[in-house]
Amino acid sequence: MIQATGIHLLTVPLPLEEGGLLDGTQVAYETYGEPSGENSVVLLHDLAQSHRALGPLEGSPYQPSGWGRELIGDKRPLDPTSQHVLSVNLLGSPFGTTSPLTEDPFTGQQLGPALPLLTVLDMARTVAALLRALGLKRVRAVLGVGLGGQVALRLAALFPEMVGGVVAIGAARTLPEQLRDRIGMFHQMLWLDPEYKEGFYTANEGPRKTLRKLRLEYLRMLYGRENLVARYRDIDVAEKALEADAEAFSASFDANAWSLLCTAYAGCDLTEFLPKIQAKVLLIAGVSDVLAPPARVRETYHLLSAAGVNARYHELQGAGDHGALLTETRRMHGPVRDFLRRLR
Repeated sequence: MIQATGIHLLTVPLPLEEGGLLDGTQVAYETYGEPSGENSVVLLHDLAQSHRALGPLEGSPYQPSGWGRELIGDKRPLDPTSQHVLSVNLLGSPFGTTSPLTEDPFTGQQLGPALPLLTVLDMARTVAALLRALGLKRVRAVLGVGLGGQVALRLAALFPEMVGGVVAIGAARTLPEQLRDRIGMFHQMLWLDPEYKEGFYTANEGPRKTLRKLRLEYLRMLYGRENLVARYRDIDVAEKALEADAEAFSASFDANAWSLLCTAYAGCDLTEFLPKIQAKVLLIAGVSDVLAPPARVRETYHLLSAAGVNARYHELQGAGDHGALLTETRRMHGPVRDFLRRLR
């Protein structure tokens, strides 16, 4: 089903929100289906996922790929026989797009901590630059999950002429304040680990113990007890599964990249940009999602509506923590399919 996969090198330096230019930016992507007119839908992943929405699945408890298998395919909301689906790896993500793992062309070494602080705005600009490079002046919709949902909303506000609709799954204008503070501290916790070495650790080494701890903490934000018990039948078995994921994650995910992505996620506040959106918006919330609680998503919906944005809010019933949004995707098939069908 994969139509194309590749890494595109941007020919123009990318301006960064915190100042300066990022030269030689590369963006990894996969496409499913053929572009025809304005039938393209952009897919943006969550914090720890990759652009490989259909997989293949890794032989590891930590699975960054394959998260979109219930979204993309025949009789699913994103059907490649009639839509062109472009799945983009976010800036800073260590799966092919420019990140701390990217080699510095001048030194031959990984960029590591030399890569500047990145924001959701920088990620949105990178996606827009890729769309232009691929000849996509306007896309039917941008669908994002979690962090990707925030990037989708920011992209629609930044380039309103480029986006027809936005589907934000498990995303609101900002994280709840207590989680913003906590996730924003992840960088400091990595810095305090002697193995972090100010970010200049040896490849495949670094602060793995602290990274494992932070991943486990984040997983407990993603998955509620009810969902874990339903999936594993035993909370002790569930806890071991989370620990196995955290262990595999710490062995494969770059600590500098995790620090950058978490800082961008925690620092994002879209409040002042929501009125600039001209696209239609569908916000999807899970009833027990702590990263995007229904109250915070409804608040985002009201802010959009008050600004004159054509927005809709849909709350998923049943297992509703953040981690269940994509494992229980069939519950959102109807709302997403109907929303995309109504776009012009």
